[in-house]
Amino acid sequence: MSKQKYARFTLIIVVPVLIGLIMVWGRAFYGSMKAYHQGEVYLNEDQYIRAITFFDRSMHWYTPFSPYVHRSAERLWEISIKTEEQGDIRLALIATRTIRRGFYAARSFYTPGKNWINKCDLKINELMRLERNQKEMQDAPTQQYKPIPARQKATSPSTLWSIIVEIGFLGWIGSVIGFIMFACKGDRKVRLSASQGVAWASLALIFFGLWLIGMMKA
Repeated sequence: MSKQKYARFTLIIVVPVLIGLIMVWGRAFYGSMKAYHQGEVYLNEDQYIRAITFFDRSMHWYTPFSPYVHRSAERLWEISIKTEEQGDIRLALIATRTIRRGFYAARSFYTPGKNWINKCDLKINELMRLERNQKEMQDAPTQQYKPIPARQKATSPSTLWSIIVEIGFLGWIGSVIGFIMFACKGDRKVRLSASQGVAWASLALIFFGLWLIGMMKA
């Protein structure tokens, strides 16, 4: 294959993939931004449950270089601190676990937010200890107070959905490349087989949808 043909063949593959990645990045960025702003509205109204829900959505729309994921984590941490001070340990745990789950859901070739995850692990252990002590005091108010060990095993994010995220993303990229390589034949003219085109396009859509659903559920 000559250099010119090789360059043209490479361009045919690279350009659509880059365009697709930019489109996905833009959609994830917009989704994260929109969910974050809605979460801010509910937070200002002290509607913590709804605020947690939308900050969680913002984190699940993870995309590199988007500021809204880390801003959502900061807001969730604020909710955790406020509700702990108010004595609502259950809600504080929900907010803290949401941060941890959000970053684990975004892991692929690397895990983003490792500092946040470690921070949340320590906080979850502390809150679980406080929750158990609180329940013990409520069940037996006349008994002598006994501290409970702080080390508790934190719940893990959904491994199944994290794997589905990986499969969906890699499958989508592979389907796009397969569409180009198998549907486009010939040196100068593009002869697209209808059956091949539909098959590869359908696979690309299925994997793309699987990737999005995995990010939402992980």
